[in-house]
Amino acid sequence: MKNILLTILFLSFTVISIGQNIESSTRKFINEAQFTRINRWWGTKAEFKSGIGETVEFYPIEVINLKTGEKRKALQLDITIKQPNEVKTAWIGLEEINEFIRFIEDYVIPNLELQAHKDTSSEFVFKANEMTLSYIIYEKRKRLTIKLNSYDDSPYYNYKFWTETQVDEIPGLLEILKLIK
Repeated sequence: MKNILLTILFLSFTVISIGQNIESSTRKFINEAQFTRINRWWGTKAEFKSGIGETVEFYPIEVINLKTGEKRKALQLDITIKQPNEVKTAWIGLEEINEFIRFIEDYVIPNLELQAHKDTSSEFVFKANEMTLSYIIYEKRKRLTIKLNSYDDSPYYNYKFWTETQVDEIPGLLEILKLIK
């Protein structure tokens, strides 16, 4: 009986640990530095808007540890949602950028004109440590969804943005990603 309880406890802990998301290397870098400077290029961004006034903005940043002089390039993501009414920031580390570029170039852009057959859909999903982006095609409709992964102790989870009208703006995101490399 004791072995069964220990096994169940171990499996529960393992499932919970695997289900939690990991913060980005950029967030770790910022959290570990005592003094930081974050340079943002506000004019160089990819922006997506929903019909209800929610937004997601992607832009390149450079983070500097002021004590050591160490610098890191990254992608910052600001998401403004209505429920709850809040702005959240996530970062995508430089080590994730190449895969993000590859995902958009190889899977999303070639399928921007794709139409699924009746009652079928195709979904393309990219997971970074702090964000998940999905592009779904359902018959003639297309949707871009951006969800923040649970990387902090916020009482709210599933910060999610989606749009159907801004799907054609995805190549602009690719341009921003390429600026970071």
